[in-house]
Parts: sequence; C-alpha cells; structure tokens
Amino acid sequence: MPQLSDESFLDYVKDVRTLLMTGRKGMRPAADAAIKAAGLEFEPNAESVEAIRGVIRREVPEAAIWARVHRSTQAAFWRRVAESYDSRRSEYLKLLDEYDERGPGTVTWDPNYEYPEYAKVETHLQDGGFVGDMLSGLRFDYGTKIFHGAASEDDYLHKALAGRVLTPVDGNVSRIMDIGCGAGQLTCEVKRRFSHAEVWGSDISAGMVRYAHFRAIQLGLEVHFLQKAAEDLDELGEGQFDLVTHHLLFHEVPLPVVDQTIKNVFRLLRPGGTFWFNDFPTLGNDPKGLHYTGMLGALDSADNSEPFAPEFTRCNVEQRLKDAGFKLRYEDPADIKVHGRVCDKPL
Repeated sequence: MPQLSDESFLDYVKDVRTLLMTGRKGMRPAADAAIKAAGLEFEPNAESVEAIRGVIRREVPEAAIWARVHRSTQAAFWRRVAESYDSRRSEYLKLLDEYDERGPGTVTWDPNYEYPEYAKVETHLQDGGFVGDMLSGLRFDYGTKIFHGAASEDDYLHKALAGRVLTPVDGNVSRIMDIGCGAGQLTCEVKRRFSHAEVWGSDISAGMVRYAHFRAIQLGLEVHFLQKAAEDLDELGEGQFDLVTHHLLFHEVPLPVVDQTIKNVFRLLRPGGTFWFNDFPTLGNDPKGLHYTGMLGALDSADNSEPFAPEFTRCNVEQRLKDAGFKLRYEDPADIKVHGRVCDKPL
C-alpha cells in the first residue's frame, strides 16, 4: 500500500474477516435447519437466494449479523484498496505503459475490447470488477489477502497449486496456457515449475493481463499474456498446447461460457494433452458436499457478488468434460480434492 495507514487498516479488516470465517461453521446447522423447516430448497436463482436469506434473517439472527459484517468489511477493504492506489493512479498507469513494451515476455491487449455483459459484474464486490478499471490487476493482487489470508503471502497458495498440477501421461510439457489468469499468480508459479516451457496466460481483462505482465517482469519470468476471454480463443491454432490450467475460473462465469471454454480447451490441446484445473465441487459429482447450498449459497452468492457460482456448483462439470471428449483421471471427490481435476485429451 502507498500509505502505512492504509496497510494498517487493511490488515485490521483482513483479521476481522479471518475471525468471521472461523465462526461461520458454528452457525451453519441452525441456518440449514431453519431453511429445512421453512420447506425451502436452494436453487441457483435470485428468487431462491432471497427467500432463504429472508428465513435466515428471521430465524437465525446471529447468521444475519454475520452476513452483514462479512459484506461490510469486504466492501470496506476494496474501497480502501481502490482509494489508496488511486492516489497514485497516474504513476501506476505510466508504469503499465512502460512495461507493455518491455520483456522478458510479452503482453497483447486491445484498448477497444468489447466486454460481454457477464464480465461487468463487480465480482467479490471489487470496485469495477475484473474489467472495469485498468488497475484491476494491481487491486486484485493485493486484494487476494482478504480471501486467502496468510496463504497469499509470497504467493504461497499459488506455489502449492502449481506443485499439484499434473502433466500429460507422456511427460512432454513444452507449451502451457493458463486461462482466466487474472493477476498472473498461478501463471508465474507454473513458469517457475516448468522453466523450460513456453508459458502463456490469457484473461478477458486488459487491466489483469497488463499487470500480470508487469508482475512477471518484476519476478524475472518470461511469460506471454494475452487479453482474450477463455471461451474466445479461436484465433489460436488447434493442438498448440501440451497443458492448459485454470484456478477458480468456472464458478465466475455463466454455464454456457463454461461449456464453450471446455470445447476451446479441448481444441487447443494436442492429442494426449492435459487440462488441469482447481474450482468448487459440483453437486452432480459430490451430492454430499457443501456445494453452495444452505447458508453458504444463500448468503455468499448474493453478498459476495458471486452470481454464477450457484449454477456452476449445481451442475455436473465432470459430465460436461466427458461430453466434450475428455477422459478424466479422477472422478471421486476425495481424489479431486487431492489432485484437482485432471482431464486428458485422448490420443
């Protein structure tokens, strides 16, 4: 943060959120019981969410208070991040302009890019969302502290994720694409692990890929970043990549976009190539899991601005992957929790 006072305030908010997340589990049984008693069942639509929120407000006041503080602290966090970086906006924009032309690596983006409506949601309550501000990548990189806490320090979480990535069975990893790369945390850690490979990161947001390029240069890593939606990579030739990855992309987009992205990834991979990703469990494959049902689904999908997560977690993404032609190495939820989703394109 540019100011110590900003850093201190945001550390305080992060710690409050950590305490809140710890206390959430204790409220879940009461909230779920109240929902059941009201004869409601969670469905992935706004009407269902609002009905469940109403029951929780009436019957489980501690959960309602929790939700209010949870949303307020997150909104305050993003607001302070935006205000702090905006105080030096011209300086940061100048840096992005300068680094656009520098290496190692490259960045390609379109100042006239027309964003689809789904991308304009202020996801996670981030001011401007992922695409509404050219400093979105800078904000998001710092802002992941509110979601991952200590795991965001020194990219610990993304180092761990990169270590879990499974490669094609033949072991050949020469070209890698990280779709929905955001600020490039996973992309850069994948490059560290596969230092010999040509690594690309794509994201729909210009602010994200420009900052990801700046970030990669700061880390001394040669990565190529491209502004493209994951469902719109048609200009890239078929069979170009050995490995495609993503972290928490699918629950942020509508299901038709998920389906088109899966088809695109299948096309981009060479025969024998692998699609590895980490995202929420889905109801179709893990009916006993949490799946955004009950209190979590009703509150978080609305209060955390996650409008597409409920329909994703209620689908069967494993079946969607198989329908596109992938062969899945793991389908048991316990295996997926350990290895991620590992999908091979048949030879």
